[in-house]
Amino acid sequence: MSDIESDGEDWFNKDEEEILQNLQCKVKNEHTRDTEANTEDIVDANTEYIRGPSETNEYLYQKRLEASSHLSKEANVKKMTTSEMRKAINLEPLDVFLFIITNERDFFVDQISTSDGLERVILYLRIWCKICELELPGFQKELLQYFVNNDIFLEKLRVLSAKLFQKKFKTIWKNVEEVEEIIYAMRFLIVRLHKWQLITTKASYVIEHIKKLIEDSDNPDMVQRQLSQQLKFELDRVLKEECKQLNENANIYPTLNELFEGNGEDCNQIINALKISEKLEVPEYIAKQKRILREDFMIPLRDYVCKLKEFGTSPHGPEIYEDVCIVLNADFINAKRHEMLFVDVFGRKRQLNEKRKKGDNVISLTKEEKKLARDKLSAIKTGSLLLFSTSRSFENLILATVTYTDRELINLGYLGIEIVRQYNIGTFYDRSLLMFETPAFFEPYNNVYNYLNTYGEDKLPMKQYIIDGESNVSPPRYLQITKPYSYDREKLSLNTTNPIKPKSFPLNESQWNAYCKALTHEFCLIQGPPGTGKTHLSVHLVRTLISNAKTPVVLITYTNDSLDKFLLKLSSYTSNILRFGSQTRLREIAKFNVQLQDTQNEMVNPRLKRLYYVVNEEFTTKFAIVQQIQTNFDGSEESYQSLLAAQKAVRDVQEKLKTIRIMFQFYVARKADIIAMTSTFAARNNFLFRLLQCKIVIFEEAAEILESHVLACLTEYTEHVIMIGDHLQLKPYTSNYRNSLTSQLNISLFERLFVNNLKGYTLNVQYRMRPCIADLIHPTFYTDLKNDDTVNSYPKIRNMDKNLYFHTHRKHEIFSEDECSIFNLYEVKEILKLAKFLIEKASYTANDIVILSPYAKQVESLKSEALKSFENTELNISTVDSFQGLEADIVLLSLVRSNDKEQIGFLKEKNRICVALSRAKHGLYIIGNLPLLARCSESWRSIEQILKSQDAIGNEFPLSSEE
Repeated sequence: MSDIESDGEDWFNKDEEEILQNLQCKVKNEHTRDTEANTEDIVDANTEYIRGPSETNEYLYQKRLEASSHLSKEANVKKMTTSEMRKAINLEPLDVFLFIITNERDFFVDQISTSDGLERVILYLRIWCKICELELPGFQKELLQYFVNNDIFLEKLRVLSAKLFQKKFKTIWKNVEEVEEIIYAMRFLIVRLHKWQLITTKASYVIEHIKKLIEDSDNPDMVQRQLSQQLKFELDRVLKEECKQLNENANIYPTLNELFEGNGEDCNQIINALKISEKLEVPEYIAKQKRILREDFMIPLRDYVCKLKEFGTSPHGPEIYEDVCIVLNADFINAKRHEMLFVDVFGRKRQLNEKRKKGDNVISLTKEEKKLARDKLSAIKTGSLLLFSTSRSFENLILATVTYTDRELINLGYLGIEIVRQYNIGTFYDRSLLMFETPAFFEPYNNVYNYLNTYGEDKLPMKQYIIDGESNVSPPRYLQITKPYSYDREKLSLNTTNPIKPKSFPLNESQWNAYCKALTHEFCLIQGPPGTGKTHLSVHLVRTLISNAKTPVVLITYTNDSLDKFLLKLSSYTSNILRFGSQTRLREIAKFNVQLQDTQNEMVNPRLKRLYYVVNEEFTTKFAIVQQIQTNFDGSEESYQSLLAAQKAVRDVQEKLKTIRIMFQFYVARKADIIAMTSTFAARNNFLFRLLQCKIVIFEEAAEILESHVLACLTEYTEHVIMIGDHLQLKPYTSNYRNSLTSQLNISLFERLFVNNLKGYTLNVQYRMRPCIADLIHPTFYTDLKNDDTVNSYPKIRNMDKNLYFHTHRKHEIFSEDECSIFNLYEVKEILKLAKFLIEKASYTANDIVILSPYAKQVESLKSEALKSFENTELNISTVDSFQGLEADIVLLSLVRSNDKEQIGFLKEKNRICVALSRAKHGLYIIGNLPLLARCSESWRSIEQILKSQDAIGNEFPLSSEE
């Protein structure tokens, strides 16, 4: 072994305090150049760039000579000990971060010096990687900036790389796992620096040197490792500035020019080109998903703005507020939630009113005007995106998100906002502006888009199924194949070719087959036609997983109602449930709501409370700066830019505080059996999943969730995905109905995989519908759907000659221009008359009956008339879409469409027809223009033939004269 190689091993195994002490003695007593046996590879930030391994020995030697000049300075640095670093690296990732950031020794500055050995450098590198892997919102960029500005440490990485890839040092690297960690950490951090556009000149030199070391290496064992090749590949991409990693600065906000680009035909072409049909690399796939999201959000907004610019108005779309003003909060510290900016929707009128009070002859706002404005403001939700401009010609633009919608402030005519973008406009305070909300609700798009920005090439879970089209599914990695599942203490042998179902097991054969596949396949799709017991199956899957997997199960649904329905059933088996998001209205499960006070308990790391205090103090300090600048604001561009910078600084700290709140939730959630939320909340708080390192994610209503939203619920820790839904029922919501039809924009991940290449499992026994009702959807929609015996014993509907009937008519629909919807007054009258008959003559209650319609305006008309006809009874009236997943004993269905134009709109959609016809258990009564429907739709033609065979069509509902 050469001297230099021996020296490297010696330093590798020493503690840095011992090294420093020895080195100081040698500097004091030795005056020769013979330091080679005593010091290690000491690096100075200003050294010449090393061109290749042939110069490495000379370089290391020179660094040893320079060490002595730094020793006195290093002795005065307050450094974290190596033993502290050793303890830190073995903590959980979040605990590492909290330990580092709250430590009295500043981990980010002067912790690596020219006298430090390999162990300390490697520990420092691994800790950096571990805390940056958390992708901490609000903290990440600041952490990476500290990293890239640490020149001494960057130089140490050069020398570390020299020792990694030169054969003479191979005996140092006996620990294979540690070598893998080093290479992975370097690759991860360099990619993240490039992604955040933080590569400095110094960092670029280091990156180029590491690449050259790999290319010229004489150590094939090291170079041929997969991680080494991945590192070289990433270094090439970074240096060529062709890295395909997502650009962190990319955002979903529209530019001024984009609002006027393209037309409907162009939009269709764009979206059709974005269909996920071919195999893609992860960066291209994520880029397409982001583009799809962005286009779906932009299409209705672009159409609306173009009409405003061309015609000055638009009959359909968001409300336009004239003469509003953006005002500064005059009392920051005392303001609720410390909002900095508000929209004053009374704007100019309020200012004129103030003048009137001073004696000017100006008309003030009426009570009716104030009430109307407040009613409209109440419809604007937190997370909405507002657009402002000085005129309808849109020479300028301001974009702002709604941050606060307190009822007291709304009553005063104010909304809390945050400016996110502005174009061609300087200071805008107290200027008269027009304002409107984007047609599509902004927050879900923004949350998912922002999370997709965090995806790296190696971070897409289930890539082989989602992108590569793999159909052979592996078992979950966490599953111990040799250890069988148990259910209520009974062993289940699920891994055999034909697992035998225990006699007492509460599942039918198709449910049992799906149950076995779901537990033994890491990615599983289960289709559940109406009434086949999807939720029942899901409950037993979750029960099994929480008792066997020993990891929190993440439960995602599309709607809050479905989430509550699921949790209500699960609550019979476990109380260790946490429900995030909107607070449930069901008293039985309200105890599962995550409350703020839940996070202030003994389970929380004390260092997190310390961090919260420090960041809160930072927030107060920076808020005071904003207050000071605002107080001295003189309207000049310089003053305006200073104010903008100060406001951004406050927003950055607010982002940290949001992250800290999620950290508090983590300490409460990590011991839970079930973490439950909607897909919208999950996209906004995916950081919680990363902290929990959740392995299992179950999607209910999976066919209603857009593909990008599913991605936002997964993390690199996800090892088991179960998706339960039905792609023949409702599809995912998109912002633009016309484009979703022509471009198939609303194809869910569930449907895409189920139909194309990944064989799913279908439940085939329905427990909901009377057989004559079930006949409407089988075989029209489902080729294999059987009736359970229980549905044959349903009682007939009292005082009706038929349990299923279609009242057909030719009374025309009415188009509501103000709401861009359709209603039919004849059907309103007939449906309510039937409801009244069933309640008064047949002795049914309002809870037994639900009235459905596909059109929102028809639902509104039905509710309005019902208030007049049913004084003491509140009828359940809903849109078909809103009633997805629910059921009722008797359903009265108003289809609305009746015209001479041969148009039936989205009644052509098989999915909506399927949902509408499958909600009723005992009785289904439909009203509509059946000949028109049959002429326009093959599905309705099939349904017409089934109804004819049952003698269930006529010109009036089949009321019976029996008592």
